[in-house]
Amino acid sequence: MHNLIKLTLAIAMLGSAALANAGYKEGEQAADRGDYATALQEWRPLADKGDAQAQFRMGLAYDEGQGVPADPAAAARWYRLAADQGHAGAQNNLAWAYSHGKGVPQSDAEALKWYEKAAVQGQVWAQYNLGVRYQYGRGVKQNYQEAARWYQLSAQQGHPLAMANLGMMLSNGDGVKKDYPLAAKLFRLSAEQGTDIGQYNLALAYRNGRGIKQDFEQARNWYLKAAAQGYAPSEHNLGSMYEQGLGVQKDYATAMKWYRRAAQRGFALSWNAMGILYVRGAGVPENKVAACALFMHAANSGNTLAVKNLQHVQQDMKPAEIKRAQDLAAAMHLPGQALAALDAYLKAP
Repeated sequence: MHNLIKLTLAIAMLGSAALANAGYKEGEQAADRGDYATALQEWRPLADKGDAQAQFRMGLAYDEGQGVPADPAAAARWYRLAADQGHAGAQNNLAWAYSHGKGVPQSDAEALKWYEKAAVQGQVWAQYNLGVRYQYGRGVKQNYQEAARWYQLSAQQGHPLAMANLGMMLSNGDGVKKDYPLAAKLFRLSAEQGTDIGQYNLALAYRNGRGIKQDFEQARNWYLKAAAQGYAPSEHNLGSMYEQGLGVQKDYATAMKWYRRAAQRGFALSWNAMGILYVRGAGVPENKVAACALFMHAANSGNTLAVKNLQHVQQDMKPAEIKRAQDLAAAMHLPGQALAALDAYLKAP
């Protein structure tokens, strides 16, 4: 199965240690109680006087709508005031705002600038986000070595997504020498912190025996953990294990159940897998019209395997059957209606 990386450009919610200015600690205690109105009363005078930590907390309050209505522009203004004073958390959050155009005009150049300022101070989310940008060439020339360097720095501080992404680079040899055992260790560290991408990749390592002894039961267990979080690639791979009988008794009905779950989330590979089961009549009645529509739906989502399967299945179909499949695929293309349209067709007399 395909290794996927999940991309998360997250806001760091924790700043540097609170300054010992009068009122700040009281505001922090109020925030811990959920009394954000009182917290803001304590922080605002400090922020107005230039206290960077208080300015950062004001930015968070407007970002999250805590004690005030959410206001991305106001959040960005407070973040900038703190960021200009060198506050790493504010610099990271300002970078995130520029990356997403949240409260400020979208600008990859500005995002990169502020991520770099925060990252060189050791801000763990900024280091991770820089890794993502260098890995995928967002606002900067793609550079796998730089991506791996920033992921490593972030991973050394325990960032679970950086661990997973660095593990992927080690598995693929992107910017670093391939090292399956180290990748598997990183996947485990990430997975044990509850990240779906870490759990998925650890399952994949167990399934393929890469860097770790092959163990289908462990693969299934870790896939289940990621699937419980709604991670579509894990749901798909569970379907594949049941279809092939890897560590479990072959069960096409259960395979279809998992494929449907992943497909419902828009995972094109699962639409293709469902089509194959309908072609073969495996766990479901054989139905070439349904299979053809499923291949069309997957192909429209960019799945190249579905394109080939579509060409193959149409060779044995009559023009009227192809027309019915086209009509079904059109109905499936309506937002949120794919499975409902398929089920309605299958239940029709």
